[in-house]
Amino acid sequence: MSLRPSELEQVVAEVGAKLTGAVAQKAWCPLPRLCYLELRVPGRSILLCLCAEGDLSRVSVAGSRFPTPGEPAPFQRWLRHELTGAKLQGARYREAERVVELDFEREDVRRRLVMELGAPGGLLILSEQGRVLMLSGEGLGPKRNLYPGAAWTPPEAQPAQALEKARQSPSRLVPEDGDSLPFSHAAEKLLGAKDQSSRAESIRRRLAQPYRARLKRSSRTLEKVRAEAGRGPEAEKHRRLGELLAQNLFRLKRGATQVTLTEYTEDGPQDVAVTLDPKRTPKEEADWHFHQYRRLLRGVEQARHREAELAREVAHAQAALEQVERMDEAMLLAQVEVLHVSAGSDATPEGRPFKEYVGHAGARIWVGRGSEDNDTLTFKVARPWHLWFHARGVPGSHVVLPLEKGQEPGQEVLLDAAHLALHHSGAKGEPRGEVSYVQVKFVRKVKGGAHGQVTYTREKTFVVRMEPERLERLLKSRHTEVPAP
Repeated sequence: MSLRPSELEQVVAEVGAKLTGAVAQKAWCPLPRLCYLELRVPGRSILLCLCAEGDLSRVSVAGSRFPTPGEPAPFQRWLRHELTGAKLQGARYREAERVVELDFEREDVRRRLVMELGAPGGLLILSEQGRVLMLSGEGLGPKRNLYPGAAWTPPEAQPAQALEKARQSPSRLVPEDGDSLPFSHAAEKLLGAKDQSSRAESIRRRLAQPYRARLKRSSRTLEKVRAEAGRGPEAEKHRRLGELLAQNLFRLKRGATQVTLTEYTEDGPQDVAVTLDPKRTPKEEADWHFHQYRRLLRGVEQARHREAELAREVAHAQAALEQVERMDEAMLLAQVEVLHVSAGSDATPEGRPFKEYVGHAGARIWVGRGSEDNDTLTFKVARPWHLWFHARGVPGSHVVLPLEKGQEPGQEVLLDAAHLALHHSGAKGEPRGEVSYVQVKFVRKVKGGAHGQVTYTREKTFVVRMEPERLERLLKSRHTEVPAP
């Protein structure tokens, strides 16, 4: 249900005609494929929304924006750095490539904000030379081979047949009389409410998912524990048989597989057939039953305590799920930061032991926060085949370049990791320094040494001449940390 080509053409043409010359005052990027620009025109401010999110894709003028997480995303920092104070020079919609372009200029410095609407979709800031300064949108880099510093090329154009079919769809935008930006407001009216409700439900699912998983896991374990707690009669049976055998040891013959003994009960004497293990002596047979009795009895006692704990966990998960289900749209949207954590990703809650930066071609680079966190990063988080970096001869953070098994890193990525290793070390500010790197499996903790103190073998060392532009790009790329829901 995203904006159709005819609708996008109407909105972008309106933005280009009526907002050219507007000054960008503020910028927000609450989600990877969603950004807002506050544009100032004489007498008022306009909140321009650019969304490249599948069925919600649109350019519109919004009345309000999604809240942003506490720490701004890297793309938001770049938006503000590059566009604040710049004037909008024009807007274009390239129908064949499904691309919207907004041109800005500030003190003879030109920047272009590009929104790609096709899959996977995303947002990019381009330099005057058409190179990518920063991009936002999962998959955009790997799938399009885009990364900071790369030359931007438009996505592949749609086939002529698909274009012709898209042009035949009529516009659904209903402009209101007297509105200065009728098509832009109509676009938000068409998709804005759906966007909010869709995001709110996504947040609800994300918030509920850990509780649903816990409820399922705890309920399944509770069934097993209750079965264990119900083995009291089985334990009692072993006790009875053990006593019966102990009282009749003289009647048992070694090697027998079964014996019938008389048990005196409240209902009178009863014959009991007892199965025997021919490998055991009569006394061993009786002792075996007493052992089973004690083992099962301990298991029953432990299971009863565990049963109470699991019952509390189940009740807590159920109560939490009910609370999430009762949350209204405004309460859900206030926790929009949970959408930054992708299922199955390596993202971790606040308090993780490293800072994450984005290097060449979108490579992730992890930098330990402190001495204890260095240990955690190197020996608990990193995998044996990941690359480990450290400034040579000076104290500093452990730096890890997470790679796929068997993957060979490029020279640019190695330089990025080395720059971060020097910047987060005692050599910070020096024009050059030595950096060693090695696979994590060759790093060893010093026995009895302080936190973060290690030795390593099979390392490679190279001299790094610090590049201020590279370091600035890396520091600006630091990933947002997502608070735990």
